[in-house]
Amino acid sequence: MAITTTAELGDTIPTIIEEARHTAQHQAVMAGLSWRITKDKGDGKTVNVPYWGEVTANPLTEGLDMTAAATMEDTNVQITPSEVGVKIILTDKLVRDNQMDVKTAAGKILGAAMEKKRDQDLLGQLDDATQSLAGSATALTMGHMAAGRALLAGNATTSGGPAPLPYVAVHHPFVLLDLVDVVTPVIPAAGTLNVTGSAFTDEILRNYSIGRLFGMPIFEDGNISIDGTPDAKGGVFASGVGGAVILATANEWSVEPERDASLRGWELNIVGEYGVGEYLAGWIVELFNDATTPA
Repeated sequence: MAITTTAELGDTIPTIIEEARHTAQHQAVMAGLSWRITKDKGDGKTVNVPYWGEVTANPLTEGLDMTAAATMEDTNVQITPSEVGVKIILTDKLVRDNQMDVKTAAGKILGAAMEKKRDQDLLGQLDDATQSLAGSATALTMGHMAAGRALLAGNATTSGGPAPLPYVAVHHPFVLLDLVDVVTPVIPAAGTLNVTGSAFTDEILRNYSIGRLFGMPIFEDGNISIDGTPDAKGGVFASGVGGAVILATANEWSVEPERDASLRGWELNIVGEYGVGEYLAGWIVELFNDATTPA
């Protein structure tokens, strides 16, 4: 069992330094872009979200009855929430010796860990897309973004039909930098910005925010994993209620302290229960791009 003692958190004790700093986690964005479903108590172990297939209309002949009847068929998307959790143990001596409220600090760290885990689980759904654009060692382009949007709007009816609006794009900051480099002006040697007068480029120069492309908000998420090539997988998809990515929550997480007298310390436990899945893979387009560390 891993126990946090004065040795592990020695750098935060006042005799060594005056103040400790939290390690910043990347902002988790996917939960806010997903179709969020709450599983109530007594609803069983799974969340079922069916979708309907299509039927075909046929030409008719005047005076003749329609003899053929179409059959409605549904396909069920089933998600089974499971528990996720993490624990930190703080010794009494650590709490006594530290000027900071280490319980509050630990709670923030625990919450950040849960947010990161859920974000990564949701990001993993982008890899299940029917369509994938670009490829290994391929820089992200405006053309990839436009093509992704077109594929969503033109998704075959046999695969669920056109994805519903709104569409969003999510990718790693290292990948999105390639778009920033393309659309922003060059900075001359003199150090003055060669501003083009475009509201779009000026916004990027001021705030490093692409904002929207082709009607889609662009989000950067540093929780997207980078492989050894190095490449990363982001995507464009239908967002929100009725969209492509589902987050089914059975139990929202919270931190619960538990006293361990024999250990002379506190356990800080955080547990949540959720499941993730994609409603229709055709409503997601994967963007597989180069994610080289900027230099």
